[in-house]
Amino acid sequence: MMPSNAWPLLLVAAFALALVMWLLLRAQNSPSLPTNVAGVRVEVTAPLVVEDRVLEQLWEVPIVLTNTTRRPRTVPVLAQRAEVRTKHARYTAEVMTDVSWEGEHQTRLELNPAGTAIGSVWVVLPAGEAPVRLRLQELHPKQRHFLARLTAS
Repeated sequence: MMPSNAWPLLLVAAFALALVMWLLLRAQNSPSLPTNVAGVRVEVTAPLVVEDRVLEQLWEVPIVLTNTTRRPRTVPVLAQRAEVRTKHARYTAEVMTDVSWEGEHQTRLELNPAGTAIGSVWVVLPAGEAPVRLRLQELHPKQRHFLARLTAS
């Protein structure tokens, strides 16, 4: 039998358990890059300054998708928009690829074993700002976000 003054301790324990469960679910839906998605490794490389203007800089963050299995795998579909964070603000970026990862009639690009597909995230930042975090969104086969810490070269 519990003493009558133990209910605050029980309430704090229940709140702590709920907080831990929420953090675990959030971490599961936002994996860090590099990660594997159905046999395809998704990773980003160091951001590069492509064009240096007086007041702003054009940055490129390459995305590399590699089939790590022995069978052909479809490439996960990423949203056309991404979010890039600097030390002071958040910016909207554009995800672009040389070859379309999604074709007509809902067909997706397939990678052969050890095959690679490359895309890029493009963002314009004020001069002196460097990207430190990238957030990509996967649309298919599962909706979730990928987070990556970036280190400028």
